[in-house]
Amino acid sequence: MIRIITLIGLMSLLLVTAIYAVDQDTVKSKEPRSHWRLTLRAHSKAIFNFGGRVGSDNPTTDINFTYDRKQWGFLVFKGQDLLDHGTFYNFALITVYKNLHLSDKWTMTPSIGSFLEEQNAIVDKGSDVVFLLTTSFRLNKKITLEHMSLLGNLVFEPEERDWVNRFRALYTNRHLDVIASTWHNNQVLDNSWYWSAGLSVSYGRIRLDDHLQASVGLSGLVMIHTSDPVINPQKHTAMITFSLMAFR
Repeated sequence: MIRIITLIGLMSLLLVTAIYAVDQDTVKSKEPRSHWRLTLRAHSKAIFNFGGRVGSDNPTTDINFTYDRKQWGFLVFKGQDLLDHGTFYNFALITVYKNLHLSDKWTMTPSIGSFLEEQNAIVDKGSDVVFLLTTSFRLNKKITLEHMSLLGNLVFEPEERDWVNRFRALYTNRHLDVIASTWHNNQVLDNSWYWSAGLSVSYGRIRLDDHLQASVGLSGLVMIHTSDPVINPQKHTAMITFSLMAFR
């Protein structure tokens, strides 16, 4: 009960802070300086993109809302297994982040929020505070290099603390998006570790309306090595994704 109250309180505080900041920005400037995206995706399977492992072998869906400004923003993400509510892909994530523009090419983005595991309840065992730090380097208009560190279970279950690093190379053209990723779950905070790699190719930005786009893509993931096949199974997968994105 304490975990539920604390996490709900944290999420409420994050949302109130974000809404207050939106109101303040609206007062300061008549011109909109913000962007939002609402993305609905349907997958033939599921890849847990934050951690680099298979999320489910069943059809899944997720919804992602991002409110983004030049300096800050917030993210709400909800994943759902369509056949089995007991798999790892039944979760939610809400974070508030700060964009630190170090130069024209370098951007650092710290985020803090709540990761909610939802296999049996809205706030299930394993739900906790999470911290992410993303650093990106823009080589040119088409290619970006990115590193993300994710630290989980920071408050309620410190014995389950985990640290995952994700490295990505992103290529974007008019309709083509290619993302090559590798994940490393190290042994700094726990006794298990794994390496995995993935590739995603999608044809996107298919205009359906002035503020609505569609995309279709193919993604694959390979678990290269795992020290504990029980906790992190050595499973590989490939999946097809269809998505719709509304934006402003």
